Amino acid sequence: MSVVTDRPGRRARLALLVAGLLVAVAVAVLGAAIGFLGGGFSPGTVGVLAALAVGAGVAAGFSAQARRSSTGVLVAAAAATAVGAAILLGLVAMLLLLGRLPAGAERRVVGPAVVAIVVAAACAGPFARRAAHRTRAALHAVRRSPDELLADFAENAGRGSPVDDLLRTLAESMRRDWQLSRVEVWTGPVDPTAGPNSAVRTSTLAGRAAPGLHRTLVVPTPLDPDVDPVPPPLDPAELGMLRRAGVAGPGWLRLWVPRLLDGHESVGPLGDRQLRFAPALHGGSVLALVVIERPPDALPFSTSDDRALGEVARRLAIVLRNRSLDEALQATLADLRRANADLQASRRRLVTTADAERKRIERDLHDGAQQHLVALAVGIRLVRDSLAAHASPADLELLDELDRGVRESIGSLRDLAHGIYPPLLRDSGLEEALRAAAKRSPLPVTVSATGLGRHPEQVEAAVYFCCLEALANVGKHAPGATVTITLQAVPGELRFEVADSGPGFDPATTPAGAGLSNMADRIGALGGEVAWRAAPGHGTVVVGRTPVPRAAPDPATRRPVPVGE
Repeated sequence: MSVVTDRPGRRARLALLVAGLLVAVAVAVLGAAIGFLGGGFSPGTVGVLAALAVGAGVAAGFSAQARRSSTGVLVAAAAATAVGAAILLGLVAMLLLLGRLPAGAERRVVGPAVVAIVVAAACAGPFARRAAHRTRAALHAVRRSPDELLADFAENAGRGSPVDDLLRTLAESMRRDWQLSRVEVWTGPVDPTAGPNSAVRTSTLAGRAAPGLHRTLVVPTPLDPDVDPVPPPLDPAELGMLRRAGVAGPGWLRLWVPRLLDGHESVGPLGDRQLRFAPALHGGSVLALVVIERPPDALPFSTSDDRALGEVARRLAIVLRNRSLDEALQATLADLRRANADLQASRRRLVTTADAERKRIERDLHDGAQQHLVALAVGIRLVRDSLAAHASPADLELLDELDRGVRESIGSLRDLAHGIYPPLLRDSGLEEALRAAAKRSPLPVTVSATGLGRHPEQVEAAVYFCCLEALANVGKHAPGATVTITLQAVPGELRFEVADSGPGFDPATTPAGAGLSNMADRIGALGGEVAWRAAPGHGTVVVGRTPVPRAAPDPATRRPVPVGE
């Protein structure tokens, strides 16, 4: 055994020294040639550059990192020497073409000529390789990388195309670009509850293990289905075998899943080289299986082909899984939208039922108890008039007191009925009903309405009772405050605001009471929303909006009118 091999560090140092010598020789030869042609390089400058190259090679030998890269450094030095040789040949060719040494002004051309030769020598190799690549692409079609194949697949998946169309596009691209004779794709059966464009398969739903993989795609499609019938799906035991396999060929299939070889005529003496398969795995589940085949007389599959197929299967699993999760998310969102619509409808029915019950109670009070009290008041007045000439003053005073009590009861009952559901709201609309309520309020209230008009009864009732609830809250918590009610109709919704000049409160420390909750529930039943703004010392503002069918608003615009003006 040689001394060099006994001490590996010396081999690396020797390689670095040789690299330095090669560069030094190239510099010396080129410098001498350029100086000989009158290019301006002095022998001293050339000697210094060559010595620096040798010194750098020797110094690099003392660096562990440089010694580990000694092979690459030597290869690069050899390439630089080759470029130097090409430059020297170019200079010799220029000298032969010129037929003599450059003289006079011709010497100034030597420098630019050297630069041109350097550029030509450096670019010749890459340009030659690119030209060869383009030529092969034009003649035989060059295989695209897995990134290019899967990029097209992901782009098509983002458009919402059916998964079968996506897989067919991928299979056709693989067959065309990889010069395949046949491509099979096995996936899980279509979920019967999914839509026609769904990528969700039974094998991928919610991460459950697949009950089986079906052969869903063959490219090219067999002309006679009877010659190549659809095989039975792969059972869980076979999927368990595939989970432990990577990219493999017919030998593995003969041993573990032999029926996957049915229909592949090329499986024979060259079968181990002309058939490959790769399972698309995610989280321990087999989402798909890709089987490819080449003609018996085609180039055999190489190691790079196997790696490319494995990468395609890996990324196919990611795309299928993401598509499955997206479909599951869309289904969940659809369920949430349905549940929200059902909740809105339920709340709307509750509010409608409550308003109908309010109307019934108001009607019963008006037509029942109120009419009886009116009849009683009339009777008392008739009795008093008939006994006026004969009864004592004390009896007449008693009858007058009874009459006043009955009339006060009628007024209280009328106010109660109007509070339950005012007929004015149904007959004259929201603005007039709120003005009437403001007159009955012990607080100074101003009602302002802009382009209000009439709206559906349930919308007007919801806004009316929310404003009354806000007025009740002001009367309870800020009895001396003034209140402004603002109503505004805009296309598609009705807005309201109830602002008071009371002491306000801190929403962060004060929980929402039953009144605010009632307002939110009533407006929320119609798809609207209510919010409130408050700060200590700055009053409270309740704002809300509720959607309404589009209608031409009333062009009349009313200015703020204080109650009682």
